[in-house]
Amino acid sequence: MPRESAISVKIFNQTYHLAASQERDAEYIQRAAAYLDEKMLEASKNAGHRAPLDVAILAALNIAEEALAARERKEGLLDDTDARIHSFTQKLNEEHAPPEEDPPPPRF
Repeated sequence: MPRESAISVKIFNQTYHLAASQERDAEYIQRAAAYLDEKMLEASKNAGHRAPLDVAILAALNIAEEALAARERKEGLLDDTDARIHSFTQKLNEEHAPPEEDPPPPRF
């Protein structure tokens, strides 16, 4: 059974007590919380005086936009990589293909 440990993080001037595990260790959670805190502070500065829930939603939208842009970049890189692999495979197949035989002469 995975062992969990308690960790405290501060996000937007509020402390949260979370559980760290082998899959998500304390350092990972601290980095995620620091990133979220940064995004919430950024959203707060851009949105003026708003309720914390509004700031959290704006920060979540900004993070979602970043995630979608990163996903699109990754898909573009994968498509480019697939096209290159296909091109190299075609070239290798052409170089190692047996020579084409002349078609047989017509029977009549």
